[in-house]
Amino acid sequence: MNLQIEKTIKFKIHRFNPEQKRRYLSEYEVPVRKGTTLLDVFMYIKDNFDGAFAFRHSCRMGVCGSCGVMVNGKPMLACYTQVLHLNSDTLVIEPLQNMPIIKDLVVDLQPFFDTYKSIRNVLIKPEEALKRLEEFIQSPKDLKDYWDLSLCIKCSICYSACPAALDERFLGPSTYVTNYRFVSDSRDEGFDERLKAMVDNVWLCTSCNSCTEFCPKEISCASSIVDERGLLVEAGSIPRTVKDILTSVVRYHNPLEIHPSKRIDWAKDLEVKMFPTVSKSDVLFFIGCAPSYDPRSQAIAKSMVSVFNSLGIDFATLGTEERCSGDHVLRLGEKGLFEMLAEHNISMFEKFEAETILTLCPHCFNTLKNDKPYSNKRLNVQHYTQFLAEIIKRDELKLSKSFNKKVAYHDPCFLGKRNDIYDAPRKILKLVDGLEFLEMKRTMENSFCCGGGAGRTWTEDSTPQKRPSVDRVREALELGVQVIATACPFCVTTLEDAVKVLDVEDKIVVKEILELLKEAM
Repeated sequence: MNLQIEKTIKFKIHRFNPEQKRRYLSEYEVPVRKGTTLLDVFMYIKDNFDGAFAFRHSCRMGVCGSCGVMVNGKPMLACYTQVLHLNSDTLVIEPLQNMPIIKDLVVDLQPFFDTYKSIRNVLIKPEEALKRLEEFIQSPKDLKDYWDLSLCIKCSICYSACPAALDERFLGPSTYVTNYRFVSDSRDEGFDERLKAMVDNVWLCTSCNSCTEFCPKEISCASSIVDERGLLVEAGSIPRTVKDILTSVVRYHNPLEIHPSKRIDWAKDLEVKMFPTVSKSDVLFFIGCAPSYDPRSQAIAKSMVSVFNSLGIDFATLGTEERCSGDHVLRLGEKGLFEMLAEHNISMFEKFEAETILTLCPHCFNTLKNDKPYSNKRLNVQHYTQFLAEIIKRDELKLSKSFNKKVAYHDPCFLGKRNDIYDAPRKILKLVDGLEFLEMKRTMENSFCCGGGAGRTWTEDSTPQKRPSVDRVREALELGVQVIATACPFCVTTLEDAVKVLDVEDKIVVKEILELLKEAM
């Protein structure tokens, strides 16, 4: 056992006294050795400072899943997490989110476990089969199909991190993973029953990837939910809103039910080169559907053109030959339609000679970069914030005007959690003279989803108070900022809707970074 103290860490622990219904903060300085876990620290505090300090634990081996807490805004297992690995001299410890607090760090897990009542957490077999004294034999290959999903320890960390859990209809990532674990089990015979359990609720998932990001067992929860949706799509068991989106994409190659000939209308007053008039440029500007058709998002595309022109960038677009990247289609489970869209766009990329494919939308960026068949082509694709951050690094972006307001940046999930792009947008904002930059309470990899992913921009049916965007705008209001800046057209849409829901249009506005940058040029 290593007895040498490496350093002393300050712990700020959020407490709750149920008798007095009082919330308060306790601070402790704790000596930490190599290998010291958060649970060790909690034990130390209880033994040396406060015997009434309450927290939950059992196995101390990352198996029981009972010791989950929030650490600097991120959910993790206390017994699993070594303090020195967190690389911080001050750690803020809070109880898990989305569940009632019993005392201090102990939360009521019943809401999480109640989600399991909607599914059968055992093999479904005919009653006659269960009466027979025989094993249900399974090949190693069949076992492999669901083995990773069976590693879930029911720690509720995914549920705590999930924005969709604001709506109690949503069963939570762990429950969906467990349901899909049995769907994938060759011994299970409850396929129809398992689909029925999620037919009217799985669409609330935003594919933000928080569940996968924080799962201590590294289960691909978000991918499992997409696969489950795929089964519902194949069965035709989809809501009208989802059906309308998919039908529109089939007919018009976009989810907004607008004829593809109007895809270039956003640029009618601008000098924008387009295929097939040109087939070569330094930058191929992939617009995306919302900036092409939605009037609010079109302003973002126009701002990008202004920035291009001010920098003297040689760029062009695919014009009417551009089709939906397919991100929302894929997250909704329609993989066949997604592949059709991808094949067309890839064929156009092959006809166009460009050094870089630049996207406005993080969803398009993520799909072109990471989703097959796009990823098989190893496209040189960048989000515009990456592109501009490189120009800033070369000291080639000059701004002439001030923007004297307090601004908080909202990290889009498909830019941050899925692609680790956190610094580039902040570099752009911090370049603007007069701008007072503040971080949201939940920021970077712990950023709270706006609620617009996986088609929810168009399929949203939660009551306003249960929408992630409303929760997010409240957080910005508490911070006292005048502007929420973001780098995603879908975030702009959902957050602006939330501003209207809360009736705070006179207190705060939402701007895409490009719009803010255009004002400062």
